[in-house]
Amino acid sequence: MALVQLTNASSRTCNVGGWPVITLVNAADEAVTVPTKDVAEPGESVPADLAPGTGAFAGIKWTICDKADADCPTGNTIKVALGKGGPLVVATLEGFPNPEQSAITLKSLQVGTIQPSNQGVVAW
Repeated sequence: MALVQLTNASSRTCNVGGWPVITLVNAADEAVTVPTKDVAEPGESVPADLAPGTGAFAGIKWTICDKADADCPTGNTIKVALGKGGPLVVATLEGFPNPEQSAITLKSLQVGTIQPSNQGVVAW
């Protein structure tokens, strides 16, 4: 399980809500297909206006697999977007394997709702 922090890096206020798009990416910068389900955890999304420099949060939970298995989605980084079709941004990862190892395995992924506070976001 991990906490995703979405930060408004623009110079204007933006509105966020729903679910972030989480994408596993391989060393060739190609999206790797991972069975993904949006879940209403820790509850319904709470839309928020983010001033420049402020953030919102979501939790993700995944099942790992053995990267030697032919059907194990494997990559070296994760990208995040605020909506389907939106620009993907490389996530800053803490506690994940070094990108050179291409050792991030996601057999399945659950993505929680965007919340204005990190309180309880990964308590599911």
